[in-house]
Amino acid sequence: MKIPTLSVIMGNYNHAHYLVESIPAILNQSFRPMEFIIIDDGSTDDSAEIIEGFAKQDSVVRFYKNDKNLGNAPTYIKAYELMRGDYFILTAADDMILPGLFEKSMAMLAKFPSAGFCSAISRRIDGDENELVTAPEPPYISKVPYYLSPEKVLKNYLKGAESPMASTIIWRQSAVLESGGMPWEAGEYLDGFLMPLISLNYGTCFIPEPLGLYRVLSGSRASQFRKDPEAVKERIEHIVELMRSATYANRFPESYVVAFQKQMLYEQGAMALQNSKNSMNQCYIFLEKAILNYSIFDKFFLKGSKILSWIKYGVLKLYLYGKFRKLSWMMIHRIFLRIWR
Repeated sequence: MKIPTLSVIMGNYNHAHYLVESIPAILNQSFRPMEFIIIDDGSTDDSAEIIEGFAKQDSVVRFYKNDKNLGNAPTYIKAYELMRGDYFILTAADDMILPGLFEKSMAMLAKFPSAGFCSAISRRIDGDENELVTAPEPPYISKVPYYLSPEKVLKNYLKGAESPMASTIIWRQSAVLESGGMPWEAGEYLDGFLMPLISLNYGTCFIPEPLGLYRVLSGSRASQFRKDPEAVKERIEHIVELMRSATYANRFPESYVVAFQKQMLYEQGAMALQNSKNSMNQCYIFLEKAILNYSIFDKFFLKGSKILSWIKYGVLKLYLYGKFRKLSWMMIHRIFLRIWR
């Protein structure tokens, strides 16, 4: 019986200081990939030298370089077209695969061969290595690995379930090809589009265990993009239009598209509010430092102003939630776990 093969795809741009951890984390997995394709996207640090060193030590590593910086989508398109595995995972140089992800995911996919992909919990940390909430956040359906049918994927999403974490997803290549191939027209939102496309039509496996590490870096492209509500709005409109296009309309239930659009609009509004809150906090810090003769009146005035700002933020956040989200027991449970974590 043929043993399914796994391809690992990694894009890198100026993440030399992370490569010394992220590359060995993949090469030292108990389930070895048949190939590890790394494409450097025109880095100006010593990334190329580090990757070349690993390539010389391990024949699994296949190293390619872009002559200039092309961006995430073109880089991953190039790598995807080079891969040969039955399954594949898209990784980033600044993230890390934790021990056991490949072995446990491939075992689940062998148990449920019709599943489109398998994912796990990802630990999230900031640039200072501080732990953030995991992704996806609890609650989970079970404490042991499980499979969700396409019908249950849709049902859970409409109840408020979070999307899987792309950095831990091992995709079944045949499911992607049967769905029309990699949807490159989704652009930088490729993962976000591919996840529902595959899970709503093939179902998915999930391992409720932290098997990935995702870094939330303030200077990353994703973080910078999230600070631009207008750019987010354009992306939402493009993705919704793509879901309803002749190519994909039969693969995305309208109930999902409507719920997705509302969730994205909520997140867009929440990002705009967060940006406003951060700016106001910076303003208060400046005022407290700038006022030379800091009187009791100044202290109480600024404190009262801060309280009013917090109230305003909370009211607007609740308004957004009521407008675009649907309260469910799953969401109530998640909020409770956030408070008590």
